[in-house]
Amino acid sequence: MDTRIVLPELRPWVWPWLNDYQRDGIGRAVAQGNHHIWWPCGSGKTAAAITWIVASPAPALVVTRAGVRRQWASELRRFTTCKPYVLLPEGERKKGYQSLDDYLVERARLHERPVLIVGWPSLATDTGLHPEIEGFVAHAERGDFGLSIVWDESHTAKNHKRWKRLPQQDGTFRFERLTSTAAVAGFLAPRATRRLALSATPMPDRTRDLWAQLDIVDPGCAGKYWDWAKLYCGAYEDQYGWDDRGSSDLDKLREWCNSRASIVTTEQVSKKLPPLRRTVTYLSADVLERPDRSAKAAIRNAAKAAGGGTGTEDRSAAALLLQARLEAAAAMKGKHVMQTVLDCVASDQKVLVFTGRRVDVAKLQARIEKKLPEGVPLWAADGSTPPDERERIREAYMAHKGAAVIVGTGAAWGESANLHDTDRLLIVMLPWTWGQLRQWEGRVRRLGGRNCLIEYLIAEETIDERIASIVLSKLAAVEAILPDEQVSAVRESLQGGTDDDLLDGILDRLLDS
Repeated sequence: MDTRIVLPELRPWVWPWLNDYQRDGIGRAVAQGNHHIWWPCGSGKTAAAITWIVASPAPALVVTRAGVRRQWASELRRFTTCKPYVLLPEGERKKGYQSLDDYLVERARLHERPVLIVGWPSLATDTGLHPEIEGFVAHAERGDFGLSIVWDESHTAKNHKRWKRLPQQDGTFRFERLTSTAAVAGFLAPRATRRLALSATPMPDRTRDLWAQLDIVDPGCAGKYWDWAKLYCGAYEDQYGWDDRGSSDLDKLREWCNSRASIVTTEQVSKKLPPLRRTVTYLSADVLERPDRSAKAAIRNAAKAAGGGTGTEDRSAAALLLQARLEAAAAMKGKHVMQTVLDCVASDQKVLVFTGRRVDVAKLQARIEKKLPEGVPLWAADGSTPPDERERIREAYMAHKGAAVIVGTGAAWGESANLHDTDRLLIVMLPWTWGQLRQWEGRVRRLGGRNCLIEYLIAEETIDERIASIVLSKLAAVEAILPDEQVSAVRESLQGGTDDDLLDGILDRLLDS
């Protein structure tokens, strides 16, 4: 008996092309309607989500990273007969850009499903949901099939805060809706009839990151935030307010998540992914450069805002100081980075460089260009580079045969972009959450990619060594919910060994310090 799945909009070759875990995850997602797909970077989440979309006749809204809107549209056209609409900010709309209203009229006339692709930054305005997105949602609500939403990189909406409490003259409080991206996503979610969330890092930092993602997929399923946080984050109230940075009863939380999510570990898909190696290079003072004036000034300004960095400062100011120190440490590695890139290019390799500051991107670009062999392309882009320009760079890099280089910030390139045609990834500024680290690795660990070496550069006797320890200290909760060989592999690479007793002792000292 022929048991193939037939979906009119899905191209005939797609279903046989999908692998077993993709088919299983799609089946669970379609059956449940509201579902999470927690698969490693490069494991085919987008293909699964597209198949899920066309398994229902409902109009679809895809919320993704701004830099991969075009990539998502390209994949939709590749896998299906759908014609998606990419919502651009007004400043990026060129002559001939079709209005969303005209697109909806066209889809209705052709009796075809509308699919709207938007970037997370475009979801919200100062007054709430973006007006054009509101119009699309209202259009779907007037139809017979409701609305499907795909929350790509769902950890973007990890913040649980939805309301602002305003005191009144009579001693009571009035509650006002927040207009942050995460809050708007939370208010939008109940208006959909089916929802799918995609993430390789549903816990990018702490256990508390899960609640908002669970709620935008199945509103109300996790109850009120603080009740949930008491159960699973060990939340408690002290003289300074509520602390929800911990974790508790993780076995029960893992069991609960397993019923609502398709979870695939790196180990399960490793046979389908290219071999990946990691190395950590510790750079001693004699190979490091002095931080430039701008880096020193950034540290001084951040320290001043943080009360001198004495430990009594507020958390946001302390985070800015930490970021400034990390960026300064990254700036000191320029000479080593340049030489490593030149060595790789000499071996006809393609290289990615993820650093911290925009100014360092420009400096590395200038230094490398002076010594780069003729004919080897070099692209540089950071957060100030428009998303569409970054996408054009990505396409040119991926299409190029032979040695090539991209220099950029991890913040600009670290999520969603497919850059798997890479031989070496240099992580110059160490990310300070496990989620960032895993996402950055995921740019080169994808189906159909090359054998890649990821090299972490750590400046000795700087904040880098402390950050490496912080990342390790956060892996325990991640392992409890999402057991994954990638966790232990990164831990082994950063720590230089697998002695659990020694590791536990180091972590205890770090956490108590």
